[in-house]
Amino acid sequence: MFLYVLILDEPTNHLDLDSKEVLENALIDYPGTILFVSHDRYFINRIATKVIELDGNGSTEYLGDYDYYVEKKLEQEELQALEATAFISSQNPIDTGEKTSYQMDKEAKKLERQRIRRIEEIEKTIEQLEEQVEEIETALCDPEIFQNHEKVIQLNKELENGKEQIDILMDEWTELSDK
Repeated sequence: MFLYVLILDEPTNHLDLDSKEVLENALIDYPGTILFVSHDRYFINRIATKVIELDGNGSTEYLGDYDYYVEKKLEQEELQALEATAFISSQNPIDTGEKTSYQMDKEAKKLERQRIRRIEEIEKTIEQLEEQVEEIETALCDPEIFQNHEKVIQLNKELENGKEQIDILMDEWTELSDK
């Protein structure tokens, strides 16, 4: 097994538009790892899947293109500003009785995480219920079970119960997904 690594320094400098496009398409199809430095934001967005920021404290890895990197940097700056504000306000406690935007944002993010977790739980449960329904339907096709009317009645109740639970969970899933 070979590990392919391509290192490029400002690969789009001195290229016309057609040459840049050919280079970008070739790099997109490249099977190995590409490590490059560039000031061309369009090029970075088109090629990069990770951005590594180097500073005096070390390096920070961002999984995404340049736009994602910029977005995360802004979020970090906002969080630092909010933390600084929270620290200052904790040093000078003035209770206005209102929640700060930081607290409201924090609660909103918490609720969003809870919503996403619930959606994932619902999806797993629906998947399990669908498997059970399929097993019951398969069992009902078995001639030995089909001839045992008590077993058929029991399986039909389980089948109806499973389908009813799926419907209830699907309604909840739809409601949570629409938010």
